[in-house]
Formats: sequence, structure tokens, C-alpha cells
Amino acid sequence: MKNLPLKGIKVIDAASFIAAPLVSALMSDYGAEVIKIEPLTGDTYREAVIGGHVWPESEVDWAFILENRNKRSLSIDLKSKEGQIIIKKLIQQSDVFITNLPKTPREKLGLTDIIVRKLNPKIIYASLTGYGENGPDSNRTALDSTAYFARSGLMDWSKTIDSEGIPPFPIPGGGDHPTGLSLFTSILLALMNKEKTGLGTSVSTSLLANGVWSNAMLIQAILAGHKPIDTFYWETLSAMRNIYTLKDKSLFFMLLTNEEKHWEPFIQSFNLGFLHNNTKFNTKDNRQLNKKELKIILQEEFIKYTYEEVREKLISIGIVFTKIMKTENTIIDPQTNLNNMFMNIEGEDIEKLKLVSPPLNIENAPRKNATKAPKLGEHNIEILKELGYTMEEIKILQNNKTIL
Repeated sequence: MKNLPLKGIKVIDAASFIAAPLVSALMSDYGAEVIKIEPLTGDTYREAVIGGHVWPESEVDWAFILENRNKRSLSIDLKSKEGQIIIKKLIQQSDVFITNLPKTPREKLGLTDIIVRKLNPKIIYASLTGYGENGPDSNRTALDSTAYFARSGLMDWSKTIDSEGIPPFPIPGGGDHPTGLSLFTSILLALMNKEKTGLGTSVSTSLLANGVWSNAMLIQAILAGHKPIDTFYWETLSAMRNIYTLKDKSLFFMLLTNEEKHWEPFIQSFNLGFLHNNTKFNTKDNRQLNKKELKIILQEEFIKYTYEEVREKLISIGIVFTKIMKTENTIIDPQTNLNNMFMNIEGEDIEKLKLVSPPLNIENAPRKNATKAPKLGEHNIEILKELGYTMEEIKILQNNKTIL
């Protein structure tokens, strides 16, 4: 495919699970050649859909495919002498090295930024951690639920209204994808800088940093000396900024951003004209003061309509609103499909499988067609031959368990 902006870029993916492998998957979408380095037992994320403990159980390893499409797999024992020789050869021939290994394993395996960049001064060393490169927790492993959501304050925002205020468990993987996109952006900037300087560099981000960034509106208030806005609960919000149930049992979220402008057209459109002279609701302040009563009145009116009927009325008025979509219905939403938010994948036995597309659109540089994620060690022989190994040497590596 022509015009792939990262064509010719060689990437080593020495990472596991979601956020960091996602980065090389994004790079592969735009033409980069990615080699996924895995231990002989494989990336633990290969078992994400086995047993159905978190994700729905499936014969197709869709979770692994999403983050590891388009790649080649090299299963190798990096602790062995021969494994060290192989990874060093790859580093010397690559443009980008991505890892989310904690500091101690990096040091033991000789994969710190200093060592890798000494082997190849032109390489971009991309590090993804849970809590950042420095500090007492810099060497700790993390998931997005702990570092992105819990540590950043995001989880606290979603706490319940009861006295205990215990927040629900966050959506699995919800912090990994934005974090991966941040590291992807850092790598692209580093590659641009390399064009000017001829030198590589180190780039990094963390789940915590991206959680803090996502929580910037609340944290910035504190930095400015203010108390942050407390959690919005539907029970305490204005009736004009709330959720309602419709005749077809669907839920929709209405958000009047300019009540002075929209109140009169709103009540006339929904046969609520009797509220016009009611002093309980004739001003924004009064509507807020009597929000519980107003919400009951609005709910009694909205239950008469389907979503399509409500949609037509609210669009004509210019009010911000949307249907609260069930996740399973997002794949049939015209907006997601007409804007290419899903992509096809090529490969045996998975022709019908679609993947969620990255939220990137470049007019003159479209993504290439996705291919299936590799089997563990699927490309061992192919990659080692490219490094100059003979079949006899490869068989020796297989026999001594250096490679699968």
C-alpha cells in the first residue's frame, strides 16, 4: 500500500498486555515493521479471553488480536547468552524500541535506555511505566485500574452517592488506550527530531501521568487554589442536565447549556407550556431550587415519546443531548460505521472479525489493512534468517531452548 507514513521504520516491541503493545500496533497500521519479542511462554495477555474471568471467553483471541495485529512474533529466552546476542543484533538494526518492563528486569536483561542507545545511538527508546520513571513507585508494576484510574483521582470522581462513597471498578482497559496513544505521539515527535539531528532519544509516559492529564480539570482547580468540583450525581443535578427514560425504554441525556435561550422553545415543543407562568420554574435559579419536582414533570412528559421523536424535537431547538448507548449497540450506530471506527482484519478463520479502529484519520495516508496477530514464535525462523543465522544454527537454538 502506497503512502504509508511509517513504511521502512523497524520497531522492537518488548512489551506485554495492552498499553505498550498498542503503540507498536498503531505504528504497524501506518507501515512500520514490528517484531514482538515474547518469552518462551508468550505474552500473558494471550490468555486474556481464556476462562472468561474478566473478558468474555472466546475461541478467537480477540483481545490479543486488537493490540498485536500486523506484527511478527519472536519467542526468545532473553536470559540466555544466545538470546542476548540475538536481541542486540535486532536493536542495532531497528529504529524504535518499546518496552513496559519494570526497571529491575530491564537492568537484569541489559535493556535499559542507556544500554540500548549505546548499542544504537539512532534508536528511539520508548518506555511505558505504571507510575513514572522516578520516585518510590517507579519500579512497581501496575494496571490502568490502579495507576490511571485509582491513583490519579479519576476513580474517586465516580464514587457513589451513599455515605461510604465507594467507586465502581473502572472499565477494563479504559486507561490503556489513551496512554498508548500518548507514547505513540512521543515516538512520532522523536522520529521527526531524529530527521533534524540524526540522533535517537528516550521518550516515556506512564499510566499515572495520563490519568492525571485526563483529570486535569479537577486537578487544575486545586493548583489554582480552589476546591475541586465534587462528583456530579444525577440525584443532585439540575433537571435540565439529567437522564430520562423514554417510551421505548431507552435512556437519553439532555444538557441545556443556555437555559435563558432554550427554556421557552423547550417547554413549547414538549407541551409543557403550562410551566411558563409557574414561578417555581420561571428562572434558572428557581428551576434549580425545585429540580426534584421539575424532573418528575419532565419524566412524565418524556415517557410519552420514543427516542427518535425526542431527537427530532431537541435538534430543532438546538439542545445538546444524546442517547445513552449500550456498548453492544455502538457497532450498529450509523455514526461509528460511517466514520470508519471499525476495520476489517484479514486472516484464516477470522475473516468476519472486525477491530476497533484507532481514532486517527489522515487523508493522504490511510491505514493498511489489518492482519491477524501472530502465533507465539510464528516468525522465529524467518527473523533469525534475516539476521544471518543458518538453519543449522537455528536448530541448535531451538534444541537449547533459546527460542521456541
